[in-house]
Amino acid sequence: MNRRTFVAAAATATPAALFGAHHKNSGSTQYLEWIRFEVLNNSRRGALESFLKDVVVPGLNKLGCSPIGAFRPKFGAHGSEVFMLVPHDTIDSFLTAWDRLAESDAFKDAADSSMDSPLYERMESSLMSAFSHMPKVEVPEAIDGKSSRIFEIRTYESHNRIKGDLKVEMFNEGGEIQIFRDVGLHPVFFGKTLAGPLMPNLVYMLGFKDMAERDANWKKFSASPAWGKLKANERYKGTVSSISDNILVPAKFSQI
Repeated sequence: MNRRTFVAAAATATPAALFGAHHKNSGSTQYLEWIRFEVLNNSRRGALESFLKDVVVPGLNKLGCSPIGAFRPKFGAHGSEVFMLVPHDTIDSFLTAWDRLAESDAFKDAADSSMDSPLYERMESSLMSAFSHMPKVEVPEAIDGKSSRIFEIRTYESHNRIKGDLKVEMFNEGGEIQIFRDVGLHPVFFGKTLAGPLMPNLVYMLGFKDMAERDANWKKFSASPAWGKLKANERYKGTVSSISDNILVPAKFSQI
C-alpha cells in the first residue's frame, strides 16, 4: 500500500478499524515508516538520493522526524531500489509530515525540476509501531560512524494475528531482544506492521560493522543457551511462517 492510498483511507476510518482494536501505542513509542522507491537506473537513483539528501531529510528533520535512514541494497533486493526509514513520534506526524514538506519552497522547486525526468517509477510504504521493549529507533554505538557498516532488515510473517502477536511477545517479554543485544546483533528498530504488504508480520533491522561481524554474531546467537531455552518454549511454537532477509548499505547522508 502506498502512503497516498493509506492517507485517503485514514480520512474515513476509525482508529480501531485502521490499526486493529487490540493495537496500543504509548506516547513514547514511535511509529515507523518504511519506504521503498523503485528507480529506473543508477543515474536516476543518484538524482533521487540527491533530492532526499538536500530536501527530504532536512525537511523531515525540521518536522521532528529523526534519525532518518537511507539505504541501498547489497544482497537480496533489486540493485536500483532505494529504501528509507522515517520515525514519527505520533500518528499525526505520519499522516501530515509529507504534505507539510510538499508545501515547502525547497520541495516545490525540486519537484518542478524533475517533472520531465522522474526521480523514481513508483514508491510504496508501510507503517509499523515500534515494540514496547525498543520504543525508539537506535543508532548502535558499536557501528556508529563506521564507513563499512551494513544493515540487515528481516521480515517475519505469521499465518494469523494471534501467532504474530506471540512472536512480538517473544521478542519483548520473552527476552529475545535482549539476547540479540548480548550476542552483538545490534538492533536499530523492531516494528509490528500496522499497514503494508504480507501481513501479519513484524520487521526489524540490525546493524553491523561488516559482513564478518554479522556472520560471527549470528553464530553466537544460534549457540546461545538463552536462545536455546527460549525457542524450546512451547508457547512460541509456529509463530513464524516465512522469513525474508535483505542486506543494505547506508547512503552517505543516512543518519543511521
